[in-house]
Order: sequence, then structure tokens, then C-alpha cells
Amino acid sequence: MSSLPVFAARPTAPAIPAREVLPRGALALVLAMLVLLWALPPVLAYQSPPWDNVEELFWAQRFQWGYYKHPPLPTWIMAVLVRLAGSEPWLTYVAGVGCGAGALYLLWRWARECMPPQRALLAVVLASLVAYHLPRTVVFNHNTVQLLPLAGYWWMLWRTLCRSDARARHWIALGVFAALSLLTKYSAVVQFAVGALLLMQAGRWREPRIWRGLTLAAAVALVLLSPHLYWALTHTDQTLGYAAASVEGHGNRHHRTLQLRQQLGMQVGRLLPMLVVVALAFVLRPRASAPPASTGTAASDALRAEDRRFLAWAAFGPVVLVLAAITLLGTKAHGHWFTTFFLPLPLWLAMRVPGLDAEHWRPRRWAVLLAAAGLFHAVGAIGGAWAEGGGEARRGHITRGSLPSQQIADRLQAVWHAHVPDRPLPLLVGDTWFAGAVALKLGPPVQLWIDGEERTSPWIAPGALEREGGMVVILDTRPFQSEWPTLETRLAQTDCQGRIELPWAQGSTRTVSMRWGLALPHEQAAAGDRCAADPAQSR
Repeated sequence: MSSLPVFAARPTAPAIPAREVLPRGALALVLAMLVLLWALPPVLAYQSPPWDNVEELFWAQRFQWGYYKHPPLPTWIMAVLVRLAGSEPWLTYVAGVGCGAGALYLLWRWARECMPPQRALLAVVLASLVAYHLPRTVVFNHNTVQLLPLAGYWWMLWRTLCRSDARARHWIALGVFAALSLLTKYSAVVQFAVGALLLMQAGRWREPRIWRGLTLAAAVALVLLSPHLYWALTHTDQTLGYAAASVEGHGNRHHRTLQLRQQLGMQVGRLLPMLVVVALAFVLRPRASAPPASTGTAASDALRAEDRRFLAWAAFGPVVLVLAAITLLGTKAHGHWFTTFFLPLPLWLAMRVPGLDAEHWRPRRWAVLLAAAGLFHAVGAIGGAWAEGGGEARRGHITRGSLPSQQIADRLQAVWHAHVPDRPLPLLVGDTWFAGAVALKLGPPVQLWIDGEERTSPWIAPGALEREGGMVVILDTRPFQSEWPTLETRLAQTDCQGRIELPWAQGSTRTVSMRWGLALPHEQAAAGDRCAADPAQSR
């Protein structure tokens, strides 16, 4: 099927004659080392995982076709890992950075097909300097995981539209990557919309082979998506409702302008290391060098122009589309929305910016670039983990990573066993991050009831708190306080309450200020037992 002529594209330019700069195995080894470099420091430095990492570890208790906020793919990945190694935070760091590294590998495979291998390598080095692609991937969430399938989506879309060796298998791969992107997060529709606009702008939508290929890709994607789509349509108050609330607009023009400025500043900051390298290469380029030679034929030059046009749309289209929505519609914007938007940008820069003609670089320039990139990754990984894990405490700042969750877990265990000495604590009720981080330290027997709501924790049997007993915890320390209103109701229904105060981090003047409530097991409560807060256990 892969050789059917109906899927053949326009004649393409001959392959660029250049020796292989970096074998696949060598690049895979370098990326594996980067995964270790970025994932290991949080394991050693963090006292508690980030919010999203905790959330995924508890969602992973159960396979579902969807979860109350997002589609299921990242949680399925974590569920498999948890069943292999347990609910360990280090799994989330490795999996998150692994998705970023996997995306870089696919970008390299794509770049090797449309530019000299030296520029392909340069594009990957530039991509690794973008904060979203490695530094921020220690946070395992749906944006991080989506880097991988969307890198494949853009590669396959380019291949099917711009190369003559595109076959049915490439259209099938396009459908698979598109489906996996949507099964990760619905925000993939932004990239799909840019792809559709590109087809219309270039007039490619008129070509019968495009329609045949898109039909095949859409059919494959629909098969993969259909179970989740059915689930989403029968649970409209969950993923679809969450997505709708996330893009709810603001009518205030001043707020729109302020939001636009904030997002532009944030994105420049997260691209800054890459932009510095590009600016230096441009400024230090040899001024007297001749322009790049033509590929030799009008047909091949036209195809190179098509590559440039495609990369320009892919690199800037998603950002422009979202910024337009913010400006014109007042759509509420979040910085993490841009996580996947800059994947094609390094390829466009390597192809278009003067001074990035890496095939003409001398070894010394390569050595300086690679050394600088290595230093960036080493300092960023170690320094970032140190600061998040408690290094900022000396400056009076507290972080999620420095929460003393083990000490809190020990205090709660002591309170529970003082009142219920004959059975382990079965259930902890609280918000996702604070209660979840503590529950991870309490161990596998303890289940987490997120926010005390049934829809957020379908793995909790109805009436479990009243029947088996448990504890409700509420954090009052700002800015990480628990705010879900249901928790106050659950706390008021417990048999006794107390408060725990302890230092947030060594060297910090800030404290963990939390309230707890204890619900006795039904048999104990029915027997007339009552409990009262023990000051010795709650301070």
C-alpha cells in the first residue's frame, strides 16, 4: 500500500550531498545523558514533587478513557510506569524529560531531511535551549507529553506535503501523531488549524492527492480517538467543560492588553538562551562570505522555498493565532499554552538566519557552541533543582519543592494512631498537591480523595470516609493555600480537629500552617468513641 501512486507528491530536490555529522546512536546517547542530567537533580533536591506530577501519580491509579480535566494519554503512560515501579516521584521527572528529549530526536530526524546535517544538528542544539523543551519538562503534565506527538505531527505534515517519497504510511503516521496529540490535550487543535490555513493559503487543498491522503489520516485518527470521544460526549462536564472554562474570554480591553504584554514578555524570557545564540551567530558571521549556493535547478530551488514557507507557518502560526485570540476575543491565556508552539522555530532559524550556515562553520565555533550549551544545561539543571528544593529558603522564599512532606506525614500518622491505634490510615482528603504530596510519603495503603469530590477521584468508593475513617487536611500557608470550598465542609464533618505548625524549610522563617480533621471508622464511632485534639501531637 505504501507504494500507491495516488499518494505520490511533486518531484523533490535531490538529497543534499553531505556527510553524516552525528550518527543516530550518538545523538540518542547524548539525549539520554540530558534526560539523566535534568531528571536526577530533582530526585535528589526536591522534598515534594510539583503539582502536576502529584496529580498524574494519583490519576494513574486507574485506567480511564478520560479524566476530569484532560484526555488520558499522559496518565496511561504514568499508569504503566507506576505498575512497574510504584508511585515514585522520580518516574514523573524521567518521563517528562524523556518526552522532551524524544521530541528533540524527532526534530532532528525532520531537520536531516530538509537541510544539511550540520544545520540539522544546530537546530537540535538550539531547540534544547528553549525552556519548554528540556528545563521545564521535569514537570510531567499534558503540555510536556504533547511535545512528542506534535513534533511527529509537524514532521509528517511536512513530509506528506513537501516530498515526493511521501507514501500511504506517512499519511497513516500523520493520523497517528494527530490522534496522540489530541489524546494528550485538546490544545492540539491550534496546530491543526495552522496546518489547515497553510493548505488553503498555498492552494494545496485543490489537489486530489491531498484530499485522499487527508482522508486516510483522518480515518486513522478517528479510529484511535473514537473511544475517548464517546467518553467525552458522555461526560461533558469534565474534559470538555474544563477546556471551555480555560478559554473563557475577558471583556476588559485593558486586561487584554496587559495579558498580551505579559505573555509576550514571558515567551521571550523562555526563548532567551536560544535567541542569544542566534544573535551572536548573526553578529559574528563572516561579512565577506558568499551567499549560499543555489541547489542548481529551478525545481529544487522551488522546493526549498516551499520548505521555508512551511517552516515559517509552523514556527509562527500557532503563536500568532493564540495572540490574536487574546487580543481580539479576550481569551484567557496561560503561559504553559505555548509549551509546544516553538518546536519548529529552531529549524526555521537554522534555515533562514544569516550566520547559522553551520556547514561552513569552523571546528572552533562548534566547540564554543557545544561547550556553552553543555554549561547551560548543567547549571540550569543543578541550579534550578537546588533553588526549588530549598535553596531559595534563605532568601525568605518558599517553593512547592521545599515542602517538608515527610515531616507532615509523620505528624499525621502520629495523630491517627493516637486515636485509631488498631488500623492504618486508609484515606487522606485534601487538595491535589498538598494532600497528594503528603499521601505519597504515607505510602501506598493511603488513598487520596482529591478535593473531597466524587468526580475528581472515581477510585474512591462512595461513603469510604464515613465507613473506614480518614483525615482531612487543609494548608493555610500562602501562596500555596488549599482553596477548594468542599474541603471546609469535609473538615467540619470530622470527629475532631487540630492544627500543625512547623518550619517550611531549613533556614526559612516561613512555616507550614495546616489544619487537620480526623474521621473515626464507623465501628469505632458507632461504639460511642470520641476523639479530641491532642496538643502534643499537633504542634
